[in-house]
Amino acid sequence: MKKTVILAIFIAYIASIMIVQFFGLKVVERQGNVYITEIEVSGFEFTNRDESVDAKYKKVVRLSDAAGKQTNRYVGYFIPGTYDMSEESLASNPNRVKILYTIVPYNATHLELSFEYDRNAVEGAVYFDENTYEFVFLKAKTVSIIITSHDGSNVKADIGISLVL
Repeated sequence: MKKTVILAIFIAYIASIMIVQFFGLKVVERQGNVYITEIEVSGFEFTNRDESVDAKYKKVVRLSDAAGKQTNRYVGYFIPGTYDMSEESLASNPNRVKILYTIVPYNATHLELSFEYDRNAVEGAVYFDENTYEFVFLKAKTVSIIITSHDGSNVKADIGISLVL
């Protein structure tokens, strides 16, 4: 090769380095998503039962299977009354329950969850308040709920809640 060809290649090489440094793309370090790995359900609590209610009506029992292993099925007492779907009745209903759960890891990027249940099976007996994420029981009933993450991991947890007379 001639010296002029080698010199031209060297100059083009140096020029391309300078052009890329001046006009090149900036390096942006992206942080990945932290996905939910587990939803740990630990039961439910009554949210609208004041201090005047008998202590037995606040009690929540976790059921066990035939082998004695605890399940994600819980039972509580239903306080009888006349309840309907009006805002006033739903707000004052003592049979409001909130599911107690923990998201693992706690620093997951997206914490959005959905609560799925068979609406047709409990129609007129159970109402889900999407503002407070509470279930309002209008009648003594059993409902099975599946909690699903929406961060792409599709982690699910289930819980069964029965309110009995």
